[in-house]
Amino acid sequence: MKTSFRIALFGLACAAAPAQAVDIVFDYRYDSGGFFTDDRRAVLDDVARLFSGNLDDTLAAIQPTGDDVFVARIFDPVDPLNGTVVVPGLTVAADEIRIFVGARAFSGQTLGVGGPGFHVAGGSSDFVALADGRGEPGALASPPTDFAPWGGTITFGTNVGWYADDDVGTVENFAGLFDLYTVATHETAHVLGIGTADSWFAQVSDGSFTGAAATAVNDGVAPLLRDDGSDAHFDTSLRAAANGVDQVPLLAPVIPAGARRYMTELDWAALRDIGWDVASLQATVPAPIPEPATWGLMAGGLLLVGAAARRRAA
Repeated sequence: MKTSFRIALFGLACAAAPAQAVDIVFDYRYDSGGFFTDDRRAVLDDVARLFSGNLDDTLAAIQPTGDDVFVARIFDPVDPLNGTVVVPGLTVAADEIRIFVGARAFSGQTLGVGGPGFHVAGGSSDFVALADGRGEPGALASPPTDFAPWGGTITFGTNVGWYADDDVGTVENFAGLFDLYTVATHETAHVLGIGTADSWFAQVSDGSFTGAAATAVNDGVAPLLRDDGSDAHFDTSLRAAANGVDQVPLLAPVIPAGARRYMTELDWAALRDIGWDVASLQATVPAPIPEPATWGLMAGGLLLVGAAARRRAA
């Protein structure tokens, strides 16, 4: 049997996106306090559509049969810093990434916690390889060149002033509030492996991320990482394009209140480097949802963040 374990910490729904190569699914079963109102779920739907629409990977389903065993464990969505929970009887559909979300009041400047889940797989060697790599051979390589998680968890702070935008294609004034779209997108990128995957750390050297795509976007220089001992975030001195405008990378560890940040070319390039099939380095907001008639035709302050990770252990 093999256990995978990763987490990212940040001081800074169940709804599926339209079918794409990768289907990001936010699962609300642990939202015992009712934090995820309709408007907040709508924002997470937008985050799901952003990644689902830009990641072209094909991931194998995890559906144990016979003597096969798959036990998924996550950091407790309502107390992620102090415990983990087993997700009973979890199976994962083909191409699905399932992210369990929850909420709690954090102390200090901690506004959210998120990262990939981990698991124990047993039974036939073929099933164990499938559960660990989801059909992506690079995820099983040594060192790994790909990352194919079954999902993960994100917990948001209940004692935070959140802004939930009903149209992430526009930006209004929300001074003093933290943009839920920005933070949820940042956290989802950590679930997908930035700062948490073995294939990320395999390309970290001397305080920089040496991935080829990220280096090319950064004018041929390996982008610096935040010097905080975690090697999990880009340095705030970097700039990269989003919507044709340079900004601090979304996966930098400082996010201001009252402002929106997007996935930049550097953030998407990093996902490509750790093994994801990224369609475009310029994606910033999800494509609009077609009107019903169209579907018919088709059918017919400052927020400090930190991170930590522990490698896969036998």
